[in-house]
Amino acid sequence: MAEAPGPDPAVASYHRAAALLDGMMAGGLTDVVISPGSRSTPLALAAARGGGLRVHVVADERAAAFFALGIARGSARPVLVLGTSGSAPAHWLPAAVEAAEDRVPLLLASADRPRELIGCGANQATDQSRLFGAHARQVFALPADASTGHAVDVGRRASLLSRWPEPGPVHVNVAFREPMVPEDESACLPWKAGIPAVEAPPMGDPSPETTNRILSRVSGRRGAILAGRLPPGSGAGPAAVALARAIDCPIIADPLSGLRAGADGGARVLVHADAFLRSPRTPSPEWLIRIGAPPVSRYVETWAAACPYTVLVSEFARWADPCRAAAEIVLAEPARLLEDVTGEAVRSGVRAARWEVLDDLEARHSEALAEAGDMLPAEAHLMAALARCLPEGTPLFLGNSLAVRDADSFLPRRNEDLRIFASRGVSGIDGNLATAAGLVAAASRPGVAVIGDLTLFHDLNSLSLVRDVPLVVVVVNNGGGAIFGQLAQARLPEFESLWLTPPNLDIGAAARLFGLDFGRLDPGRDMAADIGDALSAGRPTVLELVVDREASRRAREAWWRTDD
Repeated sequence: MAEAPGPDPAVASYHRAAALLDGMMAGGLTDVVISPGSRSTPLALAAARGGGLRVHVVADERAAAFFALGIARGSARPVLVLGTSGSAPAHWLPAAVEAAEDRVPLLLASADRPRELIGCGANQATDQSRLFGAHARQVFALPADASTGHAVDVGRRASLLSRWPEPGPVHVNVAFREPMVPEDESACLPWKAGIPAVEAPPMGDPSPETTNRILSRVSGRRGAILAGRLPPGSGAGPAAVALARAIDCPIIADPLSGLRAGADGGARVLVHADAFLRSPRTPSPEWLIRIGAPPVSRYVETWAAACPYTVLVSEFARWADPCRAAAEIVLAEPARLLEDVTGEAVRSGVRAARWEVLDDLEARHSEALAEAGDMLPAEAHLMAALARCLPEGTPLFLGNSLAVRDADSFLPRRNEDLRIFASRGVSGIDGNLATAAGLVAAASRPGVAVIGDLTLFHDLNSLSLVRDVPLVVVVVNNGGGAIFGQLAQARLPEFESLWLTPPNLDIGAAARLFGLDFGRLDPGRDMAADIGDALSAGRPTVLELVVDREASRRAREAWWRTDD
């Protein structure tokens, strides 16, 4: 921990900032993303001189917050975003909303004017205490005259609350008085963390009564495990595979569940549910066990909502059940509950009824996808190329709108592990590129991002972040918000001006402006080889795939009519 403060007020501010960071490091903080500013000088200086902290400097506050979100999502550790006072921290709001809804641990430290300068017209001063409203798990105010002990306590509490009981953003508003820079800069000495680690308490074990009740509803009835979006490295995925094998039931695997890649453990993992569950002729299950966030496909969600007995397992009191259809909510660590159910099923010999119809539909769609060839949209060939060329464990970020849905429809299952990410908390297209750059920075290995042209336009300045990481950005250029072409708005005469909004962006020029390698993908060529070559080169690269929007729409609709 930092030394006791000296007589210089700027040195005292430095030690208070170091004490705050020391407390945060006790909760697992290792990365700090800083945007330049004057009022935040004590925090920035303390972060730069603190032993054990990795410092990333991102000039644009909005991009900085999404970059931090990417690091936190990839590492499952709290990451600190640090900025100056005024409008600067307001740019963090979109990333804070995403972190709140997708349960990503994010620390937001805004420097502030002291209380005597608030509400009197002082420059760059505004009420920052309520910037994030209901989206912040907790808000702390650290006054300009706070002791180092106070600062340590706030740091510890903030970092713990960003992880537990429900991960998300925590805001710490830190006031500093001038001067910001000490008369003797050498008085602000380097420091090392000295606060013992703060551990989050584990969730209690599920009761035997819960386990037996679930098995009694499963036994001899047709059903499935529905695995939605799961955090990377979650034990719930392997536990679901073990349970599915034990009771002989299928798993409907969302593309973000982590179960569409890697060894299947002998379980029946279904990846084409978005296609075959569109048909009203597909029978309903008698039971479902749901884990993870809601699936990407609304057709899977609608089908699941018709199930008469759904047990939803959540480790958070704010469980995700948008159709409000779950018959039973079990608050437990999902992996632990599934392991308990598996153990009891094996001991007692409980089996579900064999449900061949889902297996038949999966096989039919898998065969149709393999035989469709040029009848498929270009995006389907892109997903197949990614499945072929990405090395095991490669981080793959999928942009919102069509990219993540294309993965749901067309990304085939593969035996090699693939770490798939997306920003599905509120499913925005803002900050996707910065988030992908943060993910690759956290992974310390090359990765791929697939985004649309409008998504790139929204986050164009984050190409400056791509310069510093080995990220291959595949931009699907379909002339704007092509997803709206699948919605009722496409019938309106104002469709192009109000919804499609083509950015008309020269993607090659944009890449070259930021000093990035650039190339074009051609569905008629070997896209897997082109992507694989760019990835193995380890250089930041932008690859453009130009898509005929109308041809793509027609091909998708033909694919969804496979069962007709």
